[in-house]
Amino acid sequence: MREYIKTGLILMIYCAVAGLALGLVYQITKDRIALTEVQEKLGAVEQVLKDESGNYIVALDQLRSAVAKVDQEVKVIFENEKGKVYSPVYGFDSDLGKVYVLTGSSLGYGGPVTVVACFIKKPEGFSIFSLKVTDFSQETPGLGAKIGDPEIQKRFYPMENLAHGVQIDKDANLSQLSADEAKKQGVAKVSDVMTGATITARAVANALNAMLDYLSGVKR
Repeated sequence: MREYIKTGLILMIYCAVAGLALGLVYQITKDRIALTEVQEKLGAVEQVLKDESGNYIVALDQLRSAVAKVDQEVKVIFENEKGKVYSPVYGFDSDLGKVYVLTGSSLGYGGPVTVVACFIKKPEGFSIFSLKVTDFSQETPGLGAKIGDPEIQKRFYPMENLAHGVQIDKDANLSQLSADEAKKQGVAKVSDVMTGATITARAVANALNAMLDYLSGVKR
């Protein structure tokens, strides 16, 4: 009996020490992980605010001021059947119109697909200036994971005719159009570059549509 008690006490001590060690490691690393995530997010925000020549469409001091003013904690601020929208949301004035940068996600084949997008508000409505798919880690390699290719992401922008939201060509029955022609109708042609990965491409479109719904519903 004493041997059983002794063994039990030893195991309990080992478990306690291991638990304390794991807790210490978590406390040490959590802030660094959070900082890395914020830096990656801000990097994506900066990227979608650049034109094809690499020039910012808003002044850098305006960007830095906006970043400094908002809480960087990520929270769900809008959700519907299409997807979710997260804080923070950035708003800027520019020569192109009112500029908004925000993050949204929608369910892909394996899990959430997250998108950072830049929208421009004009008298005729919103347009997509640029976007970056920031998380597609659960999509199938060689299929849905192709959405990480910047050239494929460009199939979704620039896009202006968004009265009916964003669609992919298979859903809109417009696979016969070129990529540029499709974008003029609010359609991303991906069937020729993402064969067998419709769900992932549709998740990007749904995330964009959730962001559009959010922007259309708030006071702007």
